[in-house]
Amino acid sequence: MENEIEQIEQMGQNINSQENAITTENEPSLNWRQRLNPKRWWQNHVKQKLTRGEKIAAWVILVIFLLVFYITLDANKYAAQVRTIEGEGKVGVNPTTERLDFGDLSRGTSAVRTVTVKNNTFVPFFVSVIKLGAISDLIKQEQNNFVLHKGEERKIEMTVYMPASAEIDHLYTGRVFVFKIPAPFF
Repeated sequence: MENEIEQIEQMGQNINSQENAITTENEPSLNWRQRLNPKRWWQNHVKQKLTRGEKIAAWVILVIFLLVFYITLDANKYAAQVRTIEGEGKVGVNPTTERLDFGDLSRGTSAVRTVTVKNNTFVPFFVSVIKLGAISDLIKQEQNNFVLHKGEERKIEMTVYMPASAEIDHLYTGRVFVFKIPAPFF
């Protein structure tokens, strides 16, 4: 029994001495830039070099990620809202360009807002409109998913029709995203 305990303690000391030897060997020879280098990290931890195909795949994934990130940041984002009011044929309009505010509408009435999309670049854009929130079912637009060529400008009309079943004094809100995706091959 004592022999087994001594063997376990000796194994623990061997492991500790090996860990100390590894850290003291590598740390003084590497500065902080070398330790943070992804290629060196990969080689030290995986003990394999990346093949040419793996490097190409990594670059392709990085470019796709950056493209999606750019498209998301470049989207025109609008807050959209409409309030249901009591009465017949009543419409209260709030003129603003920062958001799609359809104002106050009584049941059975509608309001129209326009978003202008212009392409000032030399690359065609694929334009897509996405609506989110409680107002998304109420908004109807005449154009979606189209290509906008160099120098073109289009107005996207968005219409909200307040149904007869709408709750009085209820505020319907949401977001409208207008994505402009570069499409050089269209």
